[in-house]
Amino acid sequence: MLAITGLATADETLDEIRALADSGAATLAVHLLDERQPTIPSEQSEWLALERERVRIYRESGQWQRLASRLTGFPRNMPEQAVRWAMTERANAFLKLDEPRRALSVLRDLIWSSEGAVDPQWRRRWRELVMISYVRLGLAEDAYQASREFYQDYPPQSRHDRLLMARILLMSGHPEAVPELLADEQDTEAGMLVLLAQLRSGSRPANKVMQAGLRHLRGKWVEAEDRHHLWAVIAEAARRSGDRLTAANALEHVLAAQAARPLPAGLFEYNADSLWNAYVDLATFLGNQQQFLIGDDGPWFEAAEAAQARQPVRARAYYALLMFKGQSAASRERAAKAFIGMLRQRSRGAALVEALFLEGKQFKEPADIPLAARLELVDIALARQEIDRASKLMASIEQIPEGEEAFIWQLRRARILVLGGELEQGQQTLHQVLEELKPGQAQRLDQVLQVVFDMQTAGAHAAALDLFGALQALTVDTKRKRELYYWMANSRESREQYAEAARLYLKSAMLIGPEAMDPWAQTARYQAGVALARAGLYADARALFNHLLRVTEDKSRRAALRQELQKIWLLEGGRSGEQSAAVTEDDAATSPF
Repeated sequence: MLAITGLATADETLDEIRALADSGAATLAVHLLDERQPTIPSEQSEWLALERERVRIYRESGQWQRLASRLTGFPRNMPEQAVRWAMTERANAFLKLDEPRRALSVLRDLIWSSEGAVDPQWRRRWRELVMISYVRLGLAEDAYQASREFYQDYPPQSRHDRLLMARILLMSGHPEAVPELLADEQDTEAGMLVLLAQLRSGSRPANKVMQAGLRHLRGKWVEAEDRHHLWAVIAEAARRSGDRLTAANALEHVLAAQAARPLPAGLFEYNADSLWNAYVDLATFLGNQQQFLIGDDGPWFEAAEAAQARQPVRARAYYALLMFKGQSAASRERAAKAFIGMLRQRSRGAALVEALFLEGKQFKEPADIPLAARLELVDIALARQEIDRASKLMASIEQIPEGEEAFIWQLRRARILVLGGELEQGQQTLHQVLEELKPGQAQRLDQVLQVVFDMQTAGAHAAALDLFGALQALTVDTKRKRELYYWMANSRESREQYAEAARLYLKSAMLIGPEAMDPWAQTARYQAGVALARAGLYADARALFNHLLRVTEDKSRRAALRQELQKIWLLEGGRSGEQSAAVTEDDAATSPF
Protein backbone atom coordinates (compact mmCIF):
# COMPACT_ATOMS: atom_id res chain seq x y z
CA MET A 1 0.00 0.00 0.00
CA LEU A 2 1.12 3.53 -0.74
CA ALA A 3 2.05 5.21 2.55
CA ILE A 4 0.80 8.76 2.89
CA THR A 5 1.84 10.56 6.04
CA GLY A 6 0.90 13.80 7.72
CA LEU A 7 -1.66 14.93 10.29
CA ALA A 8 -4.91 16.66 9.38
CA THR A 9 -8.38 17.24 10.80
CA ALA A 10 -11.30 15.15 9.51
CA ASP A 11 -12.63 18.07 7.42
CA GLU A 12 -9.19 18.80 5.96
CA THR A 13 -8.77 15.14 5.05
CA LEU A 14 -12.16 15.02 3.34
CA ASP A 15 -11.46 18.23 1.42
CA GLU A 16 -8.08 16.93 0.26
CA ILE A 17 -9.55 13.60 -0.88
CA ARG A 18 -12.32 15.37 -2.80
CA ALA A 19 -9.81 17.68 -4.46
CA LEU A 20 -7.61 14.75 -5.51
CA ALA A 21 -10.55 12.78 -6.91
CA ASP A 22 -11.96 15.79 -8.78
CA SER A 23 -8.55 16.50 -10.31
CA GLY A 24 -8.52 13.02 -11.86
CA ALA A 25 -6.27 11.29 -9.28
CA ALA A 26 -9.00 8.87 -8.13
CA THR A 27 -6.58 6.06 -7.26
CA LEU A 28 -4.43 8.35 -5.14
CA ALA A 29 -7.58 9.61 -3.40
CA VAL A 30 -8.55 6.04 -2.51
CA HIS A 31 -5.02 5.38 -1.20
CA LEU A 32 -5.39 8.41 1.05
CA LEU A 33 -8.79 7.12 2.19
CA ASP A 34 -7.24 3.75 3.07
CA GLU A 35 -4.59 5.57 5.05
CA ARG A 36 -6.80 8.06 6.87
CA GLN A 37 -10.20 6.40 7.32
CA PRO A 38 -10.59 5.52 11.01
CA THR A 39 -11.80 2.21 12.35
CA ILE A 40 -15.39 1.92 13.51
CA PRO A 41 -17.32 2.19 15.75
CA SER A 42 -15.00 4.53 17.66
CA GLU A 43 -15.14 7.23 14.96
CA GLN A 44 -18.50 6.42 13.36
CA SER A 45 -19.42 9.84 11.93
CA GLU A 46 -15.97 10.50 10.49
CA TRP A 47 -15.80 6.97 9.06
CA LEU A 48 -19.19 7.39 7.39
CA ALA A 49 -18.28 10.76 5.85
CA LEU A 50 -15.17 9.24 4.29
CA GLU A 51 -17.10 6.14 3.19
CA ARG A 52 -19.60 8.30 1.34
CA GLU A 53 -16.70 10.00 -0.42
CA ARG A 54 -15.19 6.61 -1.34
CA VAL A 55 -18.49 5.52 -2.89
CA ARG A 56 -18.72 8.82 -4.80
CA ILE A 57 -15.23 8.25 -6.22
CA TYR A 58 -16.06 4.70 -7.28
CA ARG A 59 -19.37 5.81 -8.81
CA GLU A 60 -17.97 8.75 -10.78
CA SER A 61 -14.99 6.74 -12.05
CA GLY A 62 -17.23 3.82 -13.08
CA GLN A 63 -15.65 1.32 -10.67
CA TRP A 64 -18.92 -0.53 -10.17
CA GLN A 65 -17.45 -3.88 -9.17
CA ARG A 66 -15.33 -2.30 -6.44
CA LEU A 67 -18.32 -0.28 -5.26
CA ALA A 68 -20.58 -3.35 -5.04
CA SER A 69 -17.89 -5.39 -3.27
CA ARG A 70 -17.14 -2.63 -0.80
CA LEU A 71 -20.80 -2.16 0.18
CA THR A 72 -21.35 -5.90 0.59
CA GLY A 73 -19.57 -5.60 3.92
CA PHE A 74 -21.24 -2.36 5.01
CA PRO A 75 -21.76 -2.55 8.79
CA ARG A 76 -25.44 -3.03 9.71
CA ASN A 77 -25.00 -1.34 13.10
CA MET A 78 -24.73 2.04 11.40
CA PRO A 79 -27.69 4.48 11.46
CA GLU A 80 -30.70 3.26 9.40
CA GLN A 81 -30.36 6.08 6.90
CA ALA A 82 -26.73 5.14 6.24
CA VAL A 83 -27.61 1.44 5.74
CA ARG A 84 -30.41 2.35 3.31
CA TRP A 85 -28.07 4.63 1.39
CA ALA A 86 -25.38 1.92 1.17
CA MET A 87 -27.75 -0.84 0.05
CA THR A 88 -29.39 1.44 -2.53
CA GLU A 89 -25.97 2.29 -3.96
CA ARG A 90 -25.15 -1.43 -4.04
CA ALA A 91 -28.34 -2.28 -5.94
CA ASN A 92 -27.60 0.46 -8.47
CA ALA A 93 -24.04 -0.87 -8.89
CA PHE A 94 -25.40 -4.34 -9.70
CA LEU A 95 -27.60 -2.80 -12.40
CA LYS A 96 -24.58 -1.01 -13.84
CA LEU A 97 -22.79 -4.38 -13.87
CA ASP A 98 -25.79 -5.91 -15.72
CA GLU A 99 -26.62 -8.16 -12.78
CA PRO A 100 -30.32 -7.34 -12.32
CA ARG A 101 -31.14 -10.46 -10.27
CA ARG A 102 -28.65 -9.44 -7.61
CA ALA A 103 -29.99 -5.89 -7.69
CA LEU A 104 -33.54 -7.20 -7.25
CA SER A 105 -32.48 -9.31 -4.28
CA VAL A 106 -30.98 -6.28 -2.51
CA LEU A 107 -34.02 -4.13 -3.28
CA ARG A 108 -36.50 -6.70 -1.99
CA ASP A 109 -34.57 -6.92 1.28
CA LEU A 110 -34.64 -3.15 1.56
CA ILE A 111 -38.37 -2.85 0.89
CA TRP A 112 -39.44 -5.65 3.23
CA SER A 113 -37.04 -4.76 6.04
CA SER A 114 -37.97 -1.07 6.15
CA GLU A 115 -40.64 -0.84 8.81
CA GLY A 116 -42.48 2.23 9.97
CA ALA A 117 -41.93 5.68 8.58
CA VAL A 118 -39.47 5.73 5.69
CA ASP A 119 -38.57 8.80 3.68
CA PRO A 120 -40.84 8.66 0.56
CA GLN A 121 -37.83 9.40 -1.62
CA TRP A 122 -36.26 6.11 -0.55
CA ARG A 123 -39.36 4.10 -1.46
CA ARG A 124 -39.66 5.94 -4.77
CA ARG A 125 -36.03 5.16 -5.65
CA TRP A 126 -36.34 1.49 -4.66
CA ARG A 127 -39.50 0.97 -6.69
CA GLU A 128 -37.91 2.65 -9.70
CA LEU A 129 -34.86 0.38 -9.46
CA VAL A 130 -37.17 -2.65 -9.16
CA MET A 131 -38.85 -1.62 -12.43
CA ILE A 132 -35.48 -1.22 -14.14
CA SER A 133 -34.44 -4.66 -12.83
CA TYR A 134 -37.58 -6.22 -14.36
CA VAL A 135 -36.80 -4.50 -17.67
CA ARG A 136 -33.21 -5.78 -17.65
CA LEU A 137 -34.45 -9.30 -16.89
CA GLY A 138 -36.97 -9.14 -19.75
CA LEU A 139 -39.91 -9.64 -17.34
CA ALA A 140 -42.33 -7.58 -19.42
CA GLU A 141 -45.53 -8.20 -17.47
CA ASP A 142 -43.86 -7.67 -14.08
CA ALA A 143 -42.35 -4.42 -15.36
CA TYR A 144 -45.73 -3.30 -16.69
CA GLN A 145 -47.62 -4.00 -13.45
CA ALA A 146 -44.89 -2.33 -11.38
CA SER A 147 -44.93 0.71 -13.68
CA ARG A 148 -48.70 1.12 -13.47
CA GLU A 149 -48.56 1.29 -9.69
CA PHE A 150 -45.41 3.43 -9.69
CA TYR A 151 -46.59 6.06 -12.15
CA GLN A 152 -49.99 6.20 -10.48
CA ASP A 153 -48.20 7.27 -7.28
CA TYR A 154 -45.49 9.30 -9.04
CA PRO A 155 -46.73 10.68 -12.40
CA PRO A 156 -43.87 10.91 -14.94
CA GLN A 157 -42.36 14.37 -14.89
CA SER A 158 -38.78 14.11 -16.18
CA ARG A 159 -37.44 12.92 -19.53
CA HIS A 160 -35.96 9.90 -17.73
CA ASP A 161 -39.42 8.96 -16.36
CA ARG A 162 -41.11 9.24 -19.73
CA LEU A 163 -38.45 7.24 -21.60
CA LEU A 164 -38.54 4.44 -19.03
CA MET A 165 -42.33 4.32 -19.11
CA ALA A 166 -42.30 4.24 -22.93
CA ARG A 167 -39.84 1.34 -22.98
CA ILE A 168 -41.98 -0.64 -20.55
CA LEU A 169 -45.13 0.04 -22.61
CA LEU A 170 -43.37 -1.18 -25.76
CA MET A 171 -41.86 -4.33 -24.29
CA SER A 172 -45.15 -5.30 -22.63
CA GLY A 173 -47.24 -4.92 -25.79
CA HIS A 174 -48.86 -1.52 -25.14
CA PRO A 175 -47.30 0.69 -27.86
CA GLU A 176 -50.32 2.85 -28.63
CA ALA A 177 -49.77 5.22 -25.68
CA VAL A 178 -46.10 5.95 -26.47
CA PRO A 179 -46.36 8.72 -29.16
CA GLU A 180 -48.45 10.98 -26.94
CA LEU A 181 -46.24 10.29 -23.91
CA LEU A 182 -43.11 11.36 -25.82
CA ALA A 183 -44.66 14.14 -27.89
CA ASP A 184 -42.43 16.81 -26.35
CA GLU A 185 -39.15 14.85 -26.51
CA GLN A 186 -36.83 15.63 -29.44
CA ASP A 187 -33.81 13.31 -29.03
CA THR A 188 -32.65 10.16 -30.80
CA GLU A 189 -33.94 7.68 -28.22
CA ALA A 190 -37.37 9.27 -28.04
CA GLY A 191 -37.57 9.37 -31.85
CA MET A 192 -36.64 5.71 -32.03
CA LEU A 193 -39.26 4.76 -29.42
CA VAL A 194 -42.02 6.72 -31.21
CA LEU A 195 -41.22 5.08 -34.56
CA LEU A 196 -41.14 1.66 -32.92
CA ALA A 197 -44.50 2.34 -31.27
CA GLN A 198 -46.03 3.40 -34.60
CA LEU A 199 -44.68 0.24 -36.20
CA ARG A 200 -45.84 -2.18 -33.51
CA SER A 201 -49.24 -0.55 -33.02
CA GLY A 202 -49.88 -0.59 -36.74
CA SER A 203 -50.70 3.12 -36.77
CA ARG A 204 -48.15 3.63 -39.55
CA PRO A 205 -47.27 1.18 -42.36
CA ALA A 206 -43.98 -0.66 -41.97
CA ASN A 207 -42.49 0.73 -45.19
CA LYS A 208 -43.35 4.28 -44.07
CA VAL A 209 -41.68 3.71 -40.70
CA MET A 210 -38.63 2.38 -42.51
CA GLN A 211 -38.48 5.44 -44.77
CA ALA A 212 -38.96 7.79 -41.82
CA GLY A 213 -36.12 6.07 -39.95
CA LEU A 214 -33.82 6.47 -42.93
CA ARG A 215 -34.75 10.16 -43.18
CA HIS A 216 -34.08 10.65 -39.45
CA LEU A 217 -30.59 9.21 -39.92
CA ARG A 218 -29.80 12.18 -42.16
CA GLY A 219 -30.99 14.64 -39.51
CA LYS A 220 -28.58 16.76 -37.51
CA TRP A 221 -30.35 15.94 -34.23
CA VAL A 222 -29.26 12.29 -34.29
CA GLU A 223 -26.23 11.69 -32.08
CA ALA A 224 -23.58 9.61 -33.86
CA GLU A 225 -23.31 7.04 -31.06
CA ASP A 226 -27.10 6.53 -31.03
CA ARG A 227 -27.59 5.98 -34.74
CA HIS A 228 -27.83 2.21 -34.28
CA HIS A 229 -31.00 2.78 -32.20
CA LEU A 230 -32.71 3.99 -35.35
CA TRP A 231 -31.10 1.24 -37.41
CA ALA A 232 -32.69 -1.28 -35.02
CA VAL A 233 -36.16 0.12 -35.80
CA ILE A 234 -35.37 0.24 -39.52
CA ALA A 235 -34.31 -3.43 -39.41
CA GLU A 236 -37.65 -4.46 -37.88
CA ALA A 237 -39.64 -2.29 -40.25
CA ALA A 238 -37.71 -3.57 -43.28
CA ARG A 239 -38.28 -7.18 -42.25
CA ARG A 240 -42.03 -6.54 -41.81
CA SER A 241 -42.26 -4.83 -45.20
CA GLY A 242 -40.26 -7.55 -46.97
CA ASP A 243 -37.25 -5.34 -47.82
CA ARG A 244 -34.54 -7.95 -47.32
CA LEU A 245 -31.66 -5.75 -48.50
CA THR A 246 -32.45 -2.90 -46.11
CA ALA A 247 -32.99 -5.38 -43.25
CA ALA A 248 -29.53 -6.89 -43.75
CA ASN A 249 -27.92 -3.46 -44.07
CA ALA A 250 -29.64 -2.20 -40.92
CA LEU A 251 -28.64 -5.28 -38.91
CA GLU A 252 -25.02 -4.76 -39.94
CA HIS A 253 -25.13 -1.28 -38.40
CA VAL A 254 -26.82 -2.55 -35.24
CA LEU A 255 -24.41 -5.42 -34.69
CA ALA A 256 -21.31 -3.34 -35.44
CA ALA A 257 -22.23 -0.82 -32.72
CA GLN A 258 -23.83 -3.18 -30.22
CA ALA A 259 -20.66 -4.10 -28.29
CA ALA A 260 -19.70 -0.48 -27.61
CA ARG A 261 -23.21 0.79 -26.91
CA PRO A 262 -25.91 -1.87 -26.32
CA LEU A 263 -29.48 -1.19 -27.37
CA PRO A 264 -32.04 -0.41 -24.64
CA ALA A 265 -32.88 -3.63 -22.80
CA GLY A 266 -36.12 -5.44 -23.55
CA LEU A 267 -36.96 -3.87 -26.91
CA PHE A 268 -35.14 -6.00 -29.49
CA GLU A 269 -33.75 -9.50 -29.78
CA TYR A 270 -31.01 -8.98 -32.33
CA ASN A 271 -27.86 -11.10 -32.32
CA ALA A 272 -25.27 -12.52 -34.69
CA ASP A 273 -27.67 -15.19 -35.93
CA SER A 274 -30.19 -12.49 -36.86
CA LEU A 275 -27.69 -11.09 -39.34
CA TRP A 276 -26.54 -14.48 -40.64
CA ASN A 277 -30.18 -15.39 -41.29
CA ALA A 278 -30.78 -12.04 -43.00
CA TYR A 279 -27.76 -12.59 -45.28
CA VAL A 280 -28.85 -16.09 -46.28
CA ASP A 281 -32.48 -15.00 -46.76
CA LEU A 282 -31.39 -12.11 -48.99
CA ALA A 283 -28.97 -14.22 -51.04
CA THR A 284 -31.53 -17.01 -51.49
CA PHE A 285 -34.16 -14.51 -52.62
CA LEU A 286 -31.77 -12.91 -55.12
CA GLY A 287 -30.52 -16.29 -56.32
CA ASN A 288 -34.06 -17.53 -56.94
CA GLN A 289 -34.75 -14.43 -59.02
CA GLN A 290 -31.71 -15.28 -61.17
CA GLN A 291 -32.41 -19.04 -61.10
CA PHE A 292 -29.11 -19.93 -59.42
CA LEU A 293 -28.80 -23.48 -58.08
CA ILE A 294 -27.36 -24.33 -54.66
CA GLY A 295 -24.22 -26.37 -55.30
CA ASP A 296 -23.42 -24.65 -58.58
CA ASP A 297 -21.05 -22.14 -56.99
CA GLY A 298 -19.78 -20.37 -60.13
CA PRO A 299 -22.76 -18.04 -60.78
CA TRP A 300 -22.98 -17.15 -57.07
CA PHE A 301 -19.31 -16.10 -57.00
CA GLU A 302 -19.72 -14.10 -60.21
CA ALA A 303 -22.75 -12.27 -58.79
CA ALA A 304 -20.88 -11.53 -55.54
CA GLU A 305 -17.82 -10.17 -57.32
CA ALA A 306 -19.99 -8.00 -59.60
CA ALA A 307 -21.82 -6.51 -56.59
CA GLN A 308 -18.76 -5.82 -54.40
CA ALA A 309 -18.05 -2.25 -55.50
CA ARG A 310 -21.55 -0.74 -55.67
CA GLN A 311 -23.72 -3.13 -53.61
CA PRO A 312 -21.49 -4.43 -50.79
CA VAL A 313 -24.32 -5.73 -48.56
CA ARG A 314 -25.64 -7.82 -51.47
CA ALA A 315 -22.13 -9.15 -52.11
CA ARG A 316 -21.64 -10.06 -48.45
CA ALA A 317 -24.98 -11.89 -48.51
CA TYR A 318 -23.83 -14.01 -51.48
CA TYR A 319 -20.53 -14.80 -49.76
CA ALA A 320 -22.33 -15.68 -46.52
CA LEU A 321 -24.53 -18.20 -48.31
CA LEU A 322 -21.48 -19.69 -50.05
CA MET A 323 -19.70 -19.98 -46.67
CA PHE A 324 -22.48 -22.23 -45.40
CA LYS A 325 -23.69 -23.96 -48.57
CA GLY A 326 -20.75 -23.92 -50.97
CA GLN A 327 -20.22 -27.21 -52.79
CA SER A 328 -16.63 -27.78 -51.64
CA ALA A 329 -14.39 -26.84 -48.72
CA ALA A 330 -12.31 -24.76 -51.12
CA SER A 331 -15.39 -22.79 -52.21
CA ARG A 332 -16.48 -22.22 -48.63
CA GLU A 333 -13.04 -20.97 -47.61
CA ARG A 334 -12.79 -18.77 -50.71
CA ALA A 335 -16.14 -17.17 -49.79
CA ALA A 336 -15.02 -16.64 -46.20
CA LYS A 337 -11.82 -14.97 -47.34
CA ALA A 338 -13.74 -12.60 -49.62
CA PHE A 339 -16.32 -11.90 -46.90
CA ILE A 340 -13.61 -11.02 -44.35
CA GLY A 341 -11.82 -8.87 -46.92
CA MET A 342 -14.96 -6.82 -47.43
CA LEU A 343 -15.60 -6.39 -43.69
CA ARG A 344 -12.00 -5.26 -43.24
CA GLN A 345 -12.80 -2.25 -45.43
CA ARG A 346 -16.06 -1.44 -43.63
CA SER A 347 -16.36 1.06 -40.77
CA ARG A 348 -16.42 -0.88 -37.47
CA GLY A 349 -15.67 -3.99 -39.47
CA ALA A 350 -13.59 -5.51 -36.67
CA ALA A 351 -16.52 -5.35 -34.25
CA LEU A 352 -18.75 -6.95 -36.88
CA VAL A 353 -16.26 -9.79 -37.46
CA GLU A 354 -16.10 -10.47 -33.72
CA ALA A 355 -19.87 -10.44 -33.31
CA LEU A 356 -20.60 -12.67 -36.31
CA PHE A 357 -17.98 -15.33 -35.70
CA LEU A 358 -17.70 -15.37 -31.91
CA GLU A 359 -21.26 -14.75 -30.70
CA GLY A 360 -23.47 -16.71 -33.08
CA LYS A 361 -24.67 -20.30 -32.79
CA GLN A 362 -23.25 -21.09 -36.21
CA PHE A 363 -19.76 -21.71 -34.80
CA LYS A 364 -19.69 -23.67 -31.54
CA GLU A 365 -15.90 -24.11 -31.35
CA PRO A 366 -12.99 -22.04 -32.69
CA ALA A 367 -12.15 -24.87 -35.11
CA ASP A 368 -15.61 -24.46 -36.70
CA ILE A 369 -14.86 -20.86 -37.70
CA PRO A 370 -13.52 -20.48 -41.26
CA LEU A 371 -9.74 -20.15 -41.36
CA ALA A 372 -9.82 -16.64 -42.88
CA ALA A 373 -12.06 -15.45 -40.04
CA ARG A 374 -9.87 -17.04 -37.37
CA LEU A 375 -6.80 -15.32 -38.78
CA GLU A 376 -8.62 -11.98 -38.78
CA LEU A 377 -9.85 -12.54 -35.22
CA VAL A 378 -6.28 -13.27 -34.08
CA ASP A 379 -5.09 -9.97 -35.59
CA ILE A 380 -7.99 -8.07 -33.98
CA ALA A 381 -7.27 -9.61 -30.57
CA LEU A 382 -3.56 -8.81 -30.82
CA ALA A 383 -4.30 -5.22 -31.82
CA ARG A 384 -6.38 -4.94 -28.64
CA GLN A 385 -3.72 -6.74 -26.58
CA GLU A 386 -6.19 -9.55 -25.80
CA ILE A 387 -3.43 -12.16 -25.81
CA ASP A 388 -5.40 -14.98 -24.17
CA ARG A 389 -8.12 -14.82 -26.81
CA ALA A 390 -5.58 -14.60 -29.62
CA SER A 391 -3.78 -17.63 -28.21
CA LYS A 392 -6.94 -19.76 -27.95
CA LEU A 393 -7.84 -18.94 -31.54
CA MET A 394 -4.30 -19.58 -32.75
CA ALA A 395 -4.28 -22.96 -31.01
CA SER A 396 -7.02 -24.07 -33.41
CA ILE A 397 -4.99 -23.15 -36.52
CA GLU A 398 -2.61 -25.95 -37.41
CA GLN A 399 -2.28 -25.59 -41.15
CA ILE A 400 -0.07 -22.87 -42.63
CA PRO A 401 -2.27 -20.32 -44.43
CA GLU A 402 -1.87 -19.98 -48.17
CA GLY A 403 0.78 -17.43 -49.14
CA GLU A 404 2.53 -17.46 -45.75
CA GLU A 405 6.17 -18.46 -45.31
CA ALA A 406 6.21 -21.56 -43.11
CA PHE A 407 8.99 -20.40 -40.76
CA ILE A 408 7.58 -16.91 -40.13
CA TRP A 409 4.05 -18.22 -39.66
CA GLN A 410 4.99 -21.02 -37.26
CA LEU A 411 7.23 -18.70 -35.25
CA ARG A 412 4.43 -16.15 -34.92
CA ARG A 413 2.01 -18.91 -33.94
CA ALA A 414 4.43 -20.21 -31.30
CA ARG A 415 4.93 -16.76 -29.77
CA ILE A 416 1.20 -16.06 -29.53
CA LEU A 417 0.60 -19.48 -27.97
CA VAL A 418 3.36 -18.95 -25.41
CA LEU A 419 2.25 -15.43 -24.48
CA GLY A 420 -1.32 -16.68 -24.08
CA GLY A 421 -0.33 -19.52 -21.78
CA GLU A 422 -0.74 -22.36 -24.32
CA LEU A 423 2.79 -23.50 -23.45
CA GLU A 424 2.63 -27.13 -24.53
CA GLN A 425 1.35 -26.25 -27.99
CA GLY A 426 3.90 -23.44 -28.20
CA GLN A 427 6.70 -25.90 -27.39
CA GLN A 428 5.45 -28.38 -30.00
CA THR A 429 5.27 -25.64 -32.63
CA LEU A 430 8.84 -24.52 -31.90
CA HIS A 431 10.05 -28.10 -32.26
CA GLN A 432 8.36 -28.26 -35.66
CA VAL A 433 10.17 -25.06 -36.60
CA LEU A 434 13.54 -26.39 -35.43
CA GLU A 435 13.07 -29.66 -37.30
CA GLU A 436 13.00 -27.68 -40.56
CA LEU A 437 16.16 -25.67 -39.80
CA LYS A 438 19.72 -26.59 -40.62
CA PRO A 439 22.86 -26.00 -38.51
CA GLY A 440 24.34 -22.56 -38.99
CA GLN A 441 21.16 -20.59 -39.76
CA ALA A 442 22.12 -18.04 -37.13
CA GLN A 443 19.48 -15.38 -37.81
CA ARG A 444 16.60 -17.84 -37.70
CA LEU A 445 17.98 -19.53 -34.58
CA ASP A 446 18.12 -16.10 -32.92
CA GLN A 447 14.46 -15.53 -33.80
CA VAL A 448 13.51 -18.86 -32.24
CA LEU A 449 15.61 -18.01 -29.18
CA GLN A 450 13.50 -14.91 -28.53
CA VAL A 451 10.38 -17.06 -28.22
CA VAL A 452 12.19 -19.44 -25.86
CA PHE A 453 13.00 -16.41 -23.70
CA ASP A 454 9.25 -15.68 -23.62
CA MET A 455 8.76 -19.25 -22.40
CA GLN A 456 11.32 -18.66 -19.64
CA THR A 457 9.53 -15.48 -18.63
CA ALA A 458 6.27 -17.47 -18.43
CA GLY A 459 8.01 -19.84 -15.98
CA ALA A 460 8.00 -22.84 -18.33
CA HIS A 461 11.61 -23.72 -17.56
CA ALA A 462 11.37 -27.45 -18.35
CA ALA A 463 10.10 -26.65 -21.84
CA ALA A 464 12.71 -23.91 -22.23
CA LEU A 465 15.51 -26.35 -21.29
CA ASP A 466 14.25 -28.83 -23.85
CA LEU A 467 14.30 -26.16 -26.56
CA PHE A 468 17.70 -24.75 -25.50
CA GLY A 469 19.06 -28.26 -25.99
CA ALA A 470 17.59 -28.45 -29.49
CA LEU A 471 19.07 -25.04 -30.30
CA GLN A 472 22.50 -26.18 -29.06
CA ALA A 473 22.42 -29.05 -31.56
CA LEU A 474 21.85 -26.58 -34.42
CA THR A 475 24.34 -23.92 -33.24
CA VAL A 476 27.85 -23.79 -34.70
CA ASP A 477 28.87 -20.40 -33.30
CA THR A 478 30.89 -20.73 -30.08
CA LYS A 479 29.71 -17.37 -28.73
CA ARG A 480 26.08 -18.41 -29.11
CA LYS A 481 26.78 -21.82 -27.57
CA ARG A 482 28.19 -20.08 -24.48
CA GLU A 483 25.05 -17.97 -24.24
CA LEU A 484 22.81 -21.01 -24.56
CA TYR A 485 24.62 -22.80 -21.72
CA TYR A 486 24.21 -19.66 -19.62
CA TRP A 487 20.44 -19.47 -20.22
CA MET A 488 20.12 -23.20 -19.61
CA ALA A 489 21.83 -22.64 -16.28
CA ASN A 490 19.42 -19.81 -15.56
CA SER A 491 16.44 -22.12 -16.05
CA ARG A 492 18.04 -24.81 -13.87
CA GLU A 493 18.52 -22.21 -11.16
CA SER A 494 14.89 -21.14 -11.44
CA ARG A 495 13.92 -24.77 -10.85
CA GLU A 496 16.19 -24.81 -7.75
CA GLN A 497 18.54 -27.30 -9.39
CA TYR A 498 21.53 -25.32 -8.17
CA ALA A 499 24.33 -27.84 -8.63
CA GLU A 500 23.33 -28.49 -12.25
CA ALA A 501 22.98 -24.73 -12.80
CA ALA A 502 26.54 -24.23 -11.51
CA ARG A 503 27.83 -26.92 -13.89
CA LEU A 504 26.20 -25.19 -16.87
CA TYR A 505 27.42 -21.73 -15.84
CA LEU A 506 30.96 -23.10 -15.67
CA LYS A 507 30.53 -24.83 -19.01
CA SER A 508 29.52 -21.45 -20.45
CA ALA A 509 32.59 -19.81 -18.87
CA MET A 510 35.12 -22.42 -19.99
CA LEU A 511 33.81 -23.34 -23.44
CA ILE A 512 36.63 -21.38 -25.15
CA GLY A 513 39.23 -22.69 -22.68
CA PRO A 514 39.50 -23.76 -19.01
CA GLU A 515 41.45 -20.61 -18.04
CA ALA A 516 39.15 -18.15 -19.84
CA MET A 517 38.64 -14.94 -17.86
CA ASP A 518 37.05 -12.59 -20.40
CA PRO A 519 34.05 -10.55 -19.14
CA TRP A 520 31.56 -13.23 -20.16
CA ALA A 521 33.53 -15.93 -18.37
CA GLN A 522 33.81 -13.82 -15.22
CA THR A 523 30.06 -13.22 -15.15
CA ALA A 524 29.31 -16.93 -15.71
CA ARG A 525 31.82 -17.94 -12.99
CA TYR A 526 30.25 -15.48 -10.57
CA GLN A 527 26.77 -16.91 -11.22
CA ALA A 528 28.20 -20.42 -10.81
CA GLY A 529 29.54 -19.41 -7.41
CA VAL A 530 26.14 -18.09 -6.33
CA ALA A 531 24.48 -21.32 -7.48
CA LEU A 532 27.08 -23.46 -5.65
CA ALA A 533 26.44 -21.56 -2.43
CA ARG A 534 22.72 -22.13 -2.81
CA ALA A 535 23.42 -25.83 -3.34
CA GLY A 536 25.36 -25.88 -0.05
CA LEU A 537 28.69 -26.49 -1.79
CA TYR A 538 30.38 -23.71 0.15
CA ALA A 539 33.99 -24.77 -0.40
CA ASP A 540 33.58 -24.77 -4.19
CA ALA A 541 31.76 -21.44 -4.10
CA ARG A 542 34.47 -19.90 -1.91
CA ALA A 543 37.19 -21.15 -4.27
CA LEU A 544 35.43 -19.59 -7.27
CA PHE A 545 34.91 -16.23 -5.57
CA ASN A 546 38.50 -16.10 -4.29
CA HIS A 547 39.82 -16.92 -7.76
CA LEU A 548 37.71 -14.13 -9.24
CA LEU A 549 38.88 -11.76 -6.52
CA ARG A 550 42.49 -12.40 -7.53
CA VAL A 551 41.95 -11.59 -11.21
CA THR A 552 39.51 -8.67 -11.14
CA GLU A 553 40.54 -5.08 -10.49
CA ASP A 554 37.14 -3.41 -10.80
CA LYS A 555 36.24 -1.93 -7.40
CA SER A 556 32.49 -2.62 -7.58
CA ARG A 557 33.06 -6.22 -8.68
CA ARG A 558 35.52 -6.79 -5.87
CA ALA A 559 32.92 -5.48 -3.42
CA ALA A 560 30.31 -7.90 -4.74
CA LEU A 561 32.73 -10.81 -4.42
CA ARG A 562 33.57 -9.88 -0.82
CA GLN A 563 29.89 -9.74 -0.02
CA GLU A 564 29.38 -13.24 -1.41
CA LEU A 565 32.34 -14.54 0.61
CA GLN A 566 30.92 -12.97 3.75
CA LYS A 567 27.53 -14.63 3.09
CA ILE A 568 29.28 -18.00 2.81
CA TRP A 569 31.14 -17.35 6.07
CA LEU A 570 27.86 -16.54 7.82
CA LEU A 571 26.12 -19.60 6.37
CA GLU A 572 28.94 -21.77 7.66
CA GLY A 573 28.40 -20.46 11.19
CA GLY A 574 30.43 -17.23 11.50
CA ARG A 575 29.41 -14.11 13.47
CA SER A 576 28.62 -11.06 11.38
CA GLY A 577 30.32 -8.54 13.68
CA GLU A 578 33.78 -10.05 13.21
CA GLN A 579 33.65 -9.76 9.44
CA SER A 580 31.86 -6.43 9.07
CA ALA A 581 34.94 -4.79 7.59
CA ALA A 582 35.02 -7.20 4.64
CA VAL A 583 33.07 -4.64 2.57
CA THR A 584 34.61 -1.19 2.63
CA GLU A 585 32.80 2.12 2.52
CA ASP A 586 33.85 2.58 -1.11
CA ASP A 587 32.49 -0.80 -2.20
CA ALA A 588 29.23 -0.91 -4.17
CA ALA A 589 26.19 -2.54 -2.57
CA THR A 590 24.71 -4.07 -5.73
CA SER A 591 26.18 -6.81 -7.89
CA PRO A 592 27.93 -5.53 -11.03
CA PHE A 593 28.13 -9.00 -12.59
